[in-house]
Amino acid sequence: MKRYVRCVWAILLLFFFSTGIEGPAQPKAAAAHHSQDLFLFDFGKGPAEKDYVKVNEASAYQNGKGYGFSRAGNAVCKKTQKKEALKKDYCVVNRTAFLAVLSPGEYRVTVFASSRGELKLYAEGEEMGTIPAGAKGSSAEKAFTVTVEDGRLDLEWKGPQPKVYAVEISKVYRFDFGDGPLASGFIPIDAQSAYTPLKGYGFDDTTKVTCTDRGIADPLRSDFCIPDGTAFTVDLPDGQYHVRLITGDARAKTNMDVRANGMIQLYSFGAEAGGYNEKTFPIHISGGRLSIQALAARTAPRLNALVLTKTAYHVTDDKTTVFLAGDSTVSDYEPGYAPMAGWGQFLGGYFSDEIVIDNQAKRARSAKSFVDERSLDTILNRMKRGDYLLIQFGINDAGQDPARHTDPYTTFQEYLRTYINKAREKGGRPVLVTSQSKRTYDEKGVFYNSIGEYPNAMRQLGREMNVPVLDLNKKSIDYYNEIGVEATKNVFMFLEPGESPNYPDGILGQGACSRVRRQPIGKARNRRNRRYEHVSAETFAQEIRCRESRSPVLPFAIPYRKGERGRWEKKTYMQQLNAFGR
Repeated sequence: MKRYVRCVWAILLLFFFSTGIEGPAQPKAAAAHHSQDLFLFDFGKGPAEKDYVKVNEASAYQNGKGYGFSRAGNAVCKKTQKKEALKKDYCVVNRTAFLAVLSPGEYRVTVFASSRGELKLYAEGEEMGTIPAGAKGSSAEKAFTVTVEDGRLDLEWKGPQPKVYAVEISKVYRFDFGDGPLASGFIPIDAQSAYTPLKGYGFDDTTKVTCTDRGIADPLRSDFCIPDGTAFTVDLPDGQYHVRLITGDARAKTNMDVRANGMIQLYSFGAEAGGYNEKTFPIHISGGRLSIQALAARTAPRLNALVLTKTAYHVTDDKTTVFLAGDSTVSDYEPGYAPMAGWGQFLGGYFSDEIVIDNQAKRARSAKSFVDERSLDTILNRMKRGDYLLIQFGINDAGQDPARHTDPYTTFQEYLRTYINKAREKGGRPVLVTSQSKRTYDEKGVFYNSIGEYPNAMRQLGREMNVPVLDLNKKSIDYYNEIGVEATKNVFMFLEPGESPNYPDGILGQGACSRVRRQPIGKARNRRNRRYEHVSAETFAQEIRCRESRSPVLPFAIPYRKGERGRWEKKTYMQQLNAFGR
């Protein structure tokens, strides 16, 4: 794929999103070797939720039992009229602690509780956080990480009438890769760490693993392992996890792709020589196993550290996620490429905190190859009801590479139907985005569509399936013709020598739109938008319903950003991109 970004100004296509809703994952019984890794306690008078252990007034702590109240007589348990999981009953826990026998290590604890006033949570004698008074009218969740050293976790609550509905305790898995000194609290992994069912973690084939230590002071980053084509496997209780990876090398550049259970989770993930990078991604585990593959991209892969943290069952996720599926014109770029960037890279800066952007777009992808490599599966694995999926393809579909090629009105539309139908099955809302045009114009300087019939095929499918279409193709052509041929050099990857530290000799952009240098980020077509500093889910919930009822092919607009003095600024992408490059 060509190494430039097209039309970063297309970030103007900020959309209007309704809020997400609760999407609980249902617990499954843990396997035998997880018996000391996951503990599910349901407090109250009624029957226990499936796979949970019931805790009530009779649950006095005993060493043989392994859990219970320190003073069971001070606990009063009751039922509620609610039907939601873990909200049907509770225990009032005045002047009593809840104790659980655990093996030494680090644990993620999630407490579902409420109180008439502010409720303070304590673990191992230390305050871990608070739950506001009357949170959500019933129970609220508070999660924290705690280290258990003496073989027992002590939980306490302090507040007026503290009501505890449930507690989930799950082990945090921490792995330090390499043959250097071990980081505190981590499990050592070296080239001989083979997976066994009894141990529950390790490399599938240790003959393909080499490990190195650079001898620097940081034990977590000093050493690493290079898994040449083999996976690192961990047995886990089913559920939602956050996977944190650290990569880097004191002497060499690192760059790799990371798959988890066959799905691409991190693309072109790495760091410059002497630098380190860490990222976290979510994944839903079913089948009791996580398989991490670190695959060579431009360099051999390096695994420095891996941390796995489980998200509690039945938690409320009230943030809307906007997923992006697309090619290089949408994707994120590393700082070394700046000011080159896809329009999806800075999209999150224009939304309020209730919107999360998950950019899965990747360079050189087509509607076909994105599905074939299971990048769509990655999105579907993370998607919950009420999330959005923005889909932009067409540029790479037009090529003759059989791994990527599709025909506009047959296979291209068939693949797009897959995106639409799969997203709808998950309760998501698909949105089609036509690809912006390249810098193509005739002898009179009039710009025209350079993506063939793909934009029109997308518009047609949007009408057929009642899917909103953001017509970036038409908007980009209109914009080029508005500013003229010469001015479009400020939109494409044209750099004078010395203008950018990443391109000291300059570069002549050809093909597709990559950035806006001296142009403002956009004109607020809809004047009423100007009163919003960020686009929020609530703000545009009514707007999207209105626009969908009028026409599935939508314009786009975004307000200027509000400056420190309250003025609406015409801030350029060049400022943001150069700052990113530094």
